[in-house]
Amino acid sequence: MTNKKTSRKWELIRFLICGVAAALTDYIFSQLAVLLIHNALPQIWVTIISTAIGFIFGVIVNYLISTFWVYQNVDKDIKTKSKLFITWFVILSLAAMLLSIGAMLLCNLVITSIWGMKNSIVNISVMELMKENGIKFLTTFIFWAYFFSFCIKTIVGLVFNYFTRKYILYKEPKNS
Repeated sequence: MTNKKTSRKWELIRFLICGVAAALTDYIFSQLAVLLIHNALPQIWVTIISTAIGFIFGVIVNYLISTFWVYQNVDKDIKTKSKLFITWFVILSLAAMLLSIGAMLLCNLVITSIWGMKNSIVNISVMELMKENGIKFLTTFIFWAYFFSFCIKTIVGLVFNYFTRKYILYKEPKNS
């Protein structure tokens, strides 16, 4: 019988659920911010502010779920509620976000170079594609290029987050 507290499989499942919850929180709060400020500021500031707001709320949810549910087999000497631990959690989360953005930009560079596209896939709005093409947006090259890049970006962030949390932040007891 597998102990769900110490099982890597169950920890990974909890990690993935946590990631989905944090990503949804990030998305919802960034979209709410866009709705509230989109007419008040230039587009670049709307993007910066809404991204920051989504990131902050996503990290809060991620920290809470990670600390109280995902990582159940943590060395008792690790003070997961200390200011230093939370600071490192935020720094590593920010690093994951920057790596993810870098992966998306690299995908954009490769895709636009290989296929000679003039439009960036980074700034694509799926909602705009749906408005312009209806359900046929699913047949557009730009949608699939964006989708592929988004998947790569997400995988890079997930892998970085899992390993930094597992081996730097939420270390197992040495005798496990």
